[in-house]
Amino acid sequence: MATLSTAEKSFLKQLVNTVRRPLNLAWLLTILSTLLFVAQAWLIANIFSLWLTNYFDKVPLSTGVNLMWFGALAACFILRPLLNMGRELLSTRASLQVRTDLRQSLLTTMAHLGPNLRHFGSDGSISSQIIDQTDALDGFISRFSVQKNVTVTTPLILLIAVAWQSKFAAALLLMTAPLVPIFMILIGHLTAKKSAAQFGALSQLSGRFLDWIRGMPTLKRLQATSIAEQDLAISSEDYRRRTMDVLKIAFLNGAVLEFLAALSIALVAVYLGFGLMGILPWDKGHVPVGYFGALFILLLAPEFYVPLRQLGADYHAKAEAEGAVQSLLPIISAAQSSTDNALDTVPMTTNSSSPVDLSQAFGLNINQLSIRTAITDSDSENDSECPDLKAQTYRTRLAPISFTLQPAQRVALVGDSGSGKSSLLQAIMGFVDYQGKIEISFANGQNIDIKQVPAPQLRQHIGYLAQQVALMPLTIAQNLRLANPEASDQQLIEALEEVELWSLIKRLPQGLHTQLGDRGQGLSGGQQQRLGIAQLLLRQDSLWLLDEPTEHLDPDTADRIHQLLQRVSKGKTVIWITHAHQQLDWLDDVIRLSLPAAVTVKGEDHD
Repeated sequence: MATLSTAEKSFLKQLVNTVRRPLNLAWLLTILSTLLFVAQAWLIANIFSLWLTNYFDKVPLSTGVNLMWFGALAACFILRPLLNMGRELLSTRASLQVRTDLRQSLLTTMAHLGPNLRHFGSDGSISSQIIDQTDALDGFISRFSVQKNVTVTTPLILLIAVAWQSKFAAALLLMTAPLVPIFMILIGHLTAKKSAAQFGALSQLSGRFLDWIRGMPTLKRLQATSIAEQDLAISSEDYRRRTMDVLKIAFLNGAVLEFLAALSIALVAVYLGFGLMGILPWDKGHVPVGYFGALFILLLAPEFYVPLRQLGADYHAKAEAEGAVQSLLPIISAAQSSTDNALDTVPMTTNSSSPVDLSQAFGLNINQLSIRTAITDSDSENDSECPDLKAQTYRTRLAPISFTLQPAQRVALVGDSGSGKSSLLQAIMGFVDYQGKIEISFANGQNIDIKQVPAPQLRQHIGYLAQQVALMPLTIAQNLRLANPEASDQQLIEALEEVELWSLIKRLPQGLHTQLGDRGQGLSGGQQQRLGIAQLLLRQDSLWLLDEPTEHLDPDTADRIHQLLQRVSKGKTVIWITHAHQQLDWLDDVIRLSLPAAVTVKGEDHD
């Protein structure tokens, strides 16, 4: 895995900054807990050293012991777990808030990217990113972000307390402490690389699993389920192997850190023990640290390395977060880039105080509209001859086209595969960049550039119906309310009556509350299309974009859907992509697209 870029580091920092206040409060609680631990160690060392002195002096053990010490010791035992619990609650809630906000942002991003989301993987892969890779940020936010501050303050507080009793013991701790982060960094870099590979394997496995599950009915009919089983077994084994690689490094890291901490504590213990016996080679016959100081230091020494060891363990959480960010950031960056480009093209004279009314049917003026997609051209021979030219190749998805669509006019959009029919619809919805101009025209003769209308507002008035309706595994009523959450049951029934589907649904045992399967399973293809048309009616859109909605239906069903759309689309502006416009003689016009005749290389067209 490559080193994190500036954008990825900035994104991680931005996530943490949104919950900086609760994380700082969690850090403060840890500082208070450390101070209480020092007080607790002082009380224990004081009590035991006094008991030992009384024992050798042959006086009652309670002599000179202050009962308030036991009360203070009990308070330390109670308060420290409470402070640690408070820290965990604050950091966990902060992590939950960040992950919830990030998931919401990703869902919004997916809606903004629209069809372009397919460039970032299959549905299963993207679902894995939103769920699993977002959760991978938990350890980084709730533990590592706090622990890296704790690793500075806690050893510093304990070092000052140890130096109060023995500067030499403090020097031993100070000399051995850097070994822990050094090994942590060395092993952590390898962990980050393995974690990224593990996320890739998980994403691939999720995508494959969802694709095979969706195709299971077809696989059963073809008696090819063994192929899916074998493919999933291979992907699962790859993911298992990569997971074990990460765990092996994690256990190795933990063992190394524990060994270094134990060795360092042993050095301090040997020094204090030899000192109490007066047999230090350089100071024989002298006790540099008394029993109280030795016990006090030995109580503090293990705690000195705990934050360092914990940071080493949490470094794996940082590695997981880095791997997750490298996967998530391209999606967010693509949406942000698309939004920025749209904002850059909006004229500064746009009057935001006068919102555009799109509730009535509107037309479109398309002027020299073309769409190009950049592709990599790293092997271009002209780069050496013309180094000032950018090594970039463009593929033309839509050749320049101009036409006018009047309000409430219904037209067919025809053309060979690859001529850019779907790309044209994506441009109208604002999902792709384009060259040329698209204007919204109103019945009063007013025209306005489509880029002056915010994309979310525009899409609220555009209805889209594809070859396969995007139905969710919800009830019929819930699927309809995806189009209009405020719709009443009566409005749902009226829409279903309009598409001639209510007579069927009311005979079902649960009626509107009948549960559908994935992708509308439970309804035939024609019934699914009717349900999609009912969604359009509930939205009251002004412009309908129909992308071959009857392409995969049998002729009789397709003909009934044609008749239905002829009736319900009156008063709407309609663009219908079709290969059989002869069957749609009720449409007002036919717009033909030709195949792109050129590929644009370095800004020049070549036939």
